Amino acid sequence: MKRKIKGAWIIHHAKKIQTTTNQDFDSIGFAGKCGLFLSAISASTQEQLSTKKLEALSKANYISPKTELPAILNELQNQRLISKGKGGIEVLALTGQTILEYTATIFNESSHDSHEEAIIDISEKASDAPLTAKFAEEYISDNYSISGREAKETIATGCGLTFFDSETISKNESLLFNGNLFRKKDIKKTNIILSSLSGAESTKVVEFNGRLEASGCIPLETAKRILGDELFIKLQSIALFDVSVVGNESGRSYFVTRPSAFSKFTDSIADDALDLAKAFVASLTYGMTISSYYRGRIQQISLLMQKLINGGEVGPATAIGNDYQALEYKGVLKIIPYDNGRFGMRLLKPEVGQLALSVIQNGDITAEAVMNIPGAKVTEYIGPEKNREIIRKNCTEAVKIQARNLLDDIRSGGLNP
Repeated sequence: MKRKIKGAWIIHHAKKIQTTTNQDFDSIGFAGKCGLFLSAISASTQEQLSTKKLEALSKANYISPKTELPAILNELQNQRLISKGKGGIEVLALTGQTILEYTATIFNESSHDSHEEAIIDISEKASDAPLTAKFAEEYISDNYSISGREAKETIATGCGLTFFDSETISKNESLLFNGNLFRKKDIKKTNIILSSLSGAESTKVVEFNGRLEASGCIPLETAKRILGDELFIKLQSIALFDVSVVGNESGRSYFVTRPSAFSKFTDSIADDALDLAKAFVASLTYGMTISSYYRGRIQQISLLMQKLINGGEVGPATAIGNDYQALEYKGVLKIIPYDNGRFGMRLLKPEVGQLALSVIQNGDITAEAVMNIPGAKVTEYIGPEKNREIIRKNCTEAVKIQARNLLDDIRSGGLNP
């Protein structure tokens, strides 16, 4: 497995572990937090950050400044990615792909157990097509010298932590899959889904896919109006569509994208593993569709975003100081204070801006585009995987059965053992 793909799975799993007290995957949890924090503090150019800034970013990324941050900083210094100084640190210039590779390196160099390697491997396999739990248990037992009992416990724990989902298909068997099932532009999988739906449902899905491919990002209300609540929830629960949330003092707004739209360089989880481009896309779409005019709703495509992508600074303006907190916390933007309560901003991760804007502009990632940034206050971002977890927990039994049948159809369609 390539290091960047391995690093992406480590971060994916670490986010899940952050919400629990589980210690069974401690090396994954630590390496993943190192990767998350490294992403928050790094940019495409060498940066200096104060201790105060480091502590604020650690809190924003659910890392304890007192109990976790010191160990993370020590590890990043051991990897020669940061240099500690009096009152702060200096960080090397890094890309998102490089961060994933270093995340994998930190894990590889740790004294981890074989079941942690196994859970990463089987997660990647379950993203290609649904697997039976029996197949997964036998696979990790054979390939990682794990006893049958430990293999069964490893898969069960992985399901409990939602590293992947489990759907019962018979009295003695269940299917495993995860939210990356449709990250690849796999026509065969999509056709299996369409053939498993009713004629009316298939027509709706084809119509919606066309609109989504054309626009890149659509408000959730529009998606449900076209597909209907039950059909949309069923398809979201198996990860055919992604739903992102942006929030501010006025409430939350929900937007739908295609998982494959964020696969710019590959068809793997490594593209936008940190959900940064998704956060950018949701913020841009909020500005175009929800934000009121006086807050700075996008009126036209301009060269302003290109200036940011090229390393230029935008501003100063009063609204900038408040409008981009979610992206600032994730290390995507740097907010620069000026006199008289005004602020400027700089894009720290140009590749994230390019990916996000291309998705917004084209509905796909086949060409580059530029777009004006909205003055839309976004203080919160919730990624697709978390939203899918919530949906699956609240699905009706009828929807669960239908989703289970779709997954079984994909598996039995010759995609996997």
